[in-house]
Amino acid sequence: MKKNLLLSILLIFLMVMNGVLLYMTVKEPDRKPRPPRDFIFKELNFTEEQRMEFQEVNAEHHRKMRTIDERTRELKELLFSNLGSDDFSNQELDSITSTLGNLSQEREKEIFSFFNKLERMCDTEQKRKLKRIVRGALRPHGPKGGPPPPHR
Repeated sequence: MKKNLLLSILLIFLMVMNGVLLYMTVKEPDRKPRPPRDFIFKELNFTEEQRMEFQEVNAEHHRKMRTIDERTRELKELLFSNLGSDDFSNQELDSITSTLGNLSQEREKEIFSFFNKLERMCDTEQKRKLKRIVRGALRPHGPKGGPPPPHR
């Protein structure tokens, strides 16, 4: 009897939680975080001409980043699909990890290039605001000093 009561309470709880989640989904189904470009438009107070130029630069940037991310994912899948394989040599490991390092470098260069192009689009006041935004994005988030070291 107690087992049935516990299961009934659990079932009711789960039904209520599903109802709450369904309500939240139906109430605001399209509520998504605003894309970074909206933030940039607002913070830098772009003109219509700057917005159009930014959209072109942003589209190209995203295309390049997607290509880098896809290649990185493919290499990581190849790398980890060989876990425990006796046929996988250290030379193959070095080759894949070296290529991953190069892709990481390419990724960082593309991000720098994107912000460099963005900065060139800005007037003096917008450049000052952009530098403040970038500095804020580079600061570590969370507790000061980061997480504590692991226990040994």
